[in-house]
Amino acid sequence: MTTAPPTAESTPVSSPLFAKRQRLALALSLALPVLAQAAQESAAEPCPAGDQALCSTDVPPAANAYPLDWVPIREVPEELQDEECRSCRGRYIDPLAGADTGVDPELSDINASAAQTELEGDEVFLHGGVSVEQGYRRLKGKDAYYNRSESRGKLTGGITIREPGILLKGQEASFSSDTGEAEITESQFVLHQQHMRGAARSLRRDAQGLVHVENGALSYCAPGEQDWEIRADEMELDLDEGLGTARGAKVAVGGMPVLYLPWLRFPLDDRRRSGLLWPDIGSDTRGGIDIAAPIYLNLAPNYDALYTPRYIEERGVNNEVELRYLNPAVGSWSVGGAYMETDKRYEDERPEQRDHSRWLGKVEHNGLFGQRWRSRVDYSKASDVDYLKDLQTTNLETRRETSLLQLGSLDYLGDDWLFDLDFQQFQSLADDINNDYQKLPQFTGQYRGEYEPFALEPILLGQYSYFDTDDNRVKGQRIYGEAGVTYPMLWQFGFLKPTAKYRYLEYELTDLGSPGANDSPSTGTPLFSLDGGLYFERQTTLLDRGLLQTLEPRLYYLYSEYEDQSEQPDFDSAELTFTYNQLFRETRFSGRDRLDDADQLSVGMTTRYISEEDGREHLNASIGQIFYFRDRQVRLLSGAEPLDQSSSEMAGEVNFYPNERLTVRGSLVWDPHSTDMNAGNVQASYERDDSSIFSVGYSYRRPLTTIQTENRNQQVTEQAHFSAYVPLGNRWSLFGAVNYSVEAGESVEDMFGVEYDTCCWQVRLLHLRYYDSVTGETLDFNDPNLEQESSTQVQIVLKGMGGFGSRVTGLMEDMIRGYREREY
Repeated sequence: MTTAPPTAESTPVSSPLFAKRQRLALALSLALPVLAQAAQESAAEPCPAGDQALCSTDVPPAANAYPLDWVPIREVPEELQDEECRSCRGRYIDPLAGADTGVDPELSDINASAAQTELEGDEVFLHGGVSVEQGYRRLKGKDAYYNRSESRGKLTGGITIREPGILLKGQEASFSSDTGEAEITESQFVLHQQHMRGAARSLRRDAQGLVHVENGALSYCAPGEQDWEIRADEMELDLDEGLGTARGAKVAVGGMPVLYLPWLRFPLDDRRRSGLLWPDIGSDTRGGIDIAAPIYLNLAPNYDALYTPRYIEERGVNNEVELRYLNPAVGSWSVGGAYMETDKRYEDERPEQRDHSRWLGKVEHNGLFGQRWRSRVDYSKASDVDYLKDLQTTNLETRRETSLLQLGSLDYLGDDWLFDLDFQQFQSLADDINNDYQKLPQFTGQYRGEYEPFALEPILLGQYSYFDTDDNRVKGQRIYGEAGVTYPMLWQFGFLKPTAKYRYLEYELTDLGSPGANDSPSTGTPLFSLDGGLYFERQTTLLDRGLLQTLEPRLYYLYSEYEDQSEQPDFDSAELTFTYNQLFRETRFSGRDRLDDADQLSVGMTTRYISEEDGREHLNASIGQIFYFRDRQVRLLSGAEPLDQSSSEMAGEVNFYPNERLTVRGSLVWDPHSTDMNAGNVQASYERDDSSIFSVGYSYRRPLTTIQTENRNQQVTEQAHFSAYVPLGNRWSLFGAVNYSVEAGESVEDMFGVEYDTCCWQVRLLHLRYYDSVTGETLDFNDPNLEQESSTQVQIVLKGMGGFGSRVTGLMEDMIRGYREREY
C-alpha cells in the first residue's frame, strides 16, 4: 500500500485545515461571559491605592513589547532557541506557559479591576483599563459596559483574551450572559504550541453553541510573513460534533490563491473523519509518473477503510484498499490488498504470461486476551514474483524481498509454562529459489522458570513440527525435546552457571527419494556447559574526565557427545555466521535439525569505560575465541568434511560513544590459521546542533567455506557507505547517500537531494539510482542484462497543514543513517 493511514484508536485522518481553531472557539465561548459574571457580582472595583500589584494581571514585558507574543531570536532565551526558532528567526513565547491548568477556571474566584466604575440603574460602566482574572483565564480591555436587566454587555478598546496556549485580540466584543452568545470583531489569534496564527473579521458564538467565522485566515508562518495561508469567506465550527464547515476556502501562496474549494468539511479534534488525504507524486523508471490519491472512510468508531487509486503512467491504475478493525474481543485486524486489471508494461515484458493482472493481498492481526493469550497473523501473497519490485515502490528493502511471510500463531503465557502454536510458510519471490518448508503446524511447550540465583532451575522443552513442501523433496514430522537442570549463581564480583541437559530428536519422513532410506531417524545427546565470569573495576581519568573502567573476563565450556545424523533432513536449520556472541551459544546451528557435537572452551574479555558523573557508558570493547579439543563431525550437509581447526576465528567488537554527537561501532572476525580477515565492519555517525548528520561505514565479508561447499565460488563482498544531511544556512539543505561496491568500483545505489525549508513551508527534490537485486545477492557487474533503475520524487509541505510526497521521507530515513523526520 502506498499510503499508510493513522492508527485506528485516535489519530485524525482528514487533513485538519482549520482544526487548531477548536481551542480558539472554546476561549471565545467561555472567556467573555466571565466579564458578565464579574459585573453582576460588582467585583469590578478600582484597585486600592498602593495595592496595584495585587490586582495586576499584566503579562510579562516581552509579551507587551510584542503584541502577538512573537519574540525575535535575539531576545529569545538560549534554552528556547530550538531548530524551529532558528529557522523562523524567532518564536512565540506564551507568558502563561507555566500556569496551573489542573483546576477548571469556572471553579475559581473572579478578580476584576478598573480605574473607574459607574452604576446607573441596571447599567454598569467600567473605564480606564478593565482587567479580569479567573483561574488561568485573563481578559483585558479599555472600557466595558454591562446591562444587568438585559444580561448583555460589551468590551471595547483593544481587548485581549488569554489562556495557556491561546492569545485572542480584537477591537470590540459583545456578549449575552443568558444565551451564551458572544461576538468579537477585527480579531487576531495565536495558538502558541501549534505555532499557528490567524485573523478574522468576526468571530461569533450563537445561542446553540456554534461558532461562526467571517472572512477568516490561518497560517503557520511567522507574523509579517505571508508565504501561505488558508482563507475562508464563512466557517461554521460545531464543537460538540467536532466538525467544521467552510465556504469559499482558498489556499494562498505568496498572497496569490492557488487552490479554491467552494465547500469544505474538516475535523476540529482527534475524532476520525472521512475525507481526502494528501496525494503522493513521483516518477520511476519501472513505471513512469506515479500518482496516488488516498481517500479515507471513517465507517465506525472501531473500523475504517482507506482506498487509494494509484495511476502509474506505463502500467495503468492500481486500486489499493486497506480495512482496519479493532475490538478487545478479537484484537486488531488489518486486511488490505491491491488489484490492477491489466499491467501494460508487464504485458510487454512477459508476453508469455496468459494473465497480466497484478494483485497483492495482506492480512495483519495482533491480539492479547486476558494477559495470557496472544495471537498474531502476518499473511501476504502476490500475483507473481515481480510484484514488489514493480509496484511496491515506497521502500528499497521491500522491493528486494525474496519471499513473503505467511504466518499465524497463538501463544499462551502461563505462570510456569509457555505454549506456542505456529503455522508458517513463505511465498518465494525469486524464480531460481525454492520455496522454504511450510510448518503446518509447529507446537512448542516450554517451562518458564523464575531463574532465581542459588536455586535449582529445571529445563523442560518439547516441540512438534510438521514440514510440508510443494517441491519433490523429503517432508514429514519432527519431534524435539530437551530436559535438564541449571543452577545460576550470582555475586557482585561475578557469576557462575552450570547447565546439564539431554536433547532428543526424532523424525517420521515421507517422499525420501531413494529406496531403503531410513524414514524414522532419531538421535539424542547429553549436553553440559559451564558459564562463568568476573567483574573487576578501577577508577581512572581520560581527558580530565573521571571514569570507571571494568574488566570482565568470561569462560564458557561446552561439551556435547557426537551422534551420526547423516540421515536427518534439513528442514529449517543453517550454520550460524560466526560473531562475538557466537562464543557463548550452546549450538552453532539455527533450527532444530542438528544436535552439534562439542568439546570446547570459549574465552572472552570485555572492558567498559563508564562516566562517574552520570553513569553513561562511553566505550565497550570485547574480544574472544573458541578453543576446540576435538573435531566437529556434525555438519549440515551429509558427507561434508569434519571441522578440524584447533581454534575458531577471533571475534571482536567495539562501541565508542565519546559524547552525544558521535557514535562509532565496529566488529571483526579474523582467522589466525589463514591470517585472513573473514569479516569486518565499522560505522561512524556524527550529529551537530544544526541538525547535520554525517555517516560513513565500511563492511567486508569473505565467503565462508566452512558452511556449504557451494559457497566456495562466491566473491568477496566489500562495500562502503556514505550518507549526510547538511543544512546550508537557515534555508537550504543538501542530503545524499551512496552504497559503493569496492570490488566492482561502482555505486550499488545512491541518492541525492536538495531541500528548501522556510519557517512555514518546505520543498524537497530527491533522485535515486539503484540496481535491481534481491537481498543478499552479489551483483555481477559484467552481466549485460544488469540494469540500473532510477526514481525521482518531489515533496511539498505546508507546515501545520500537511503536504504531498511522503515517499521522500521514507527514502531519506532508509538511506541516511540516523536521520529522522521532524514533525510540524
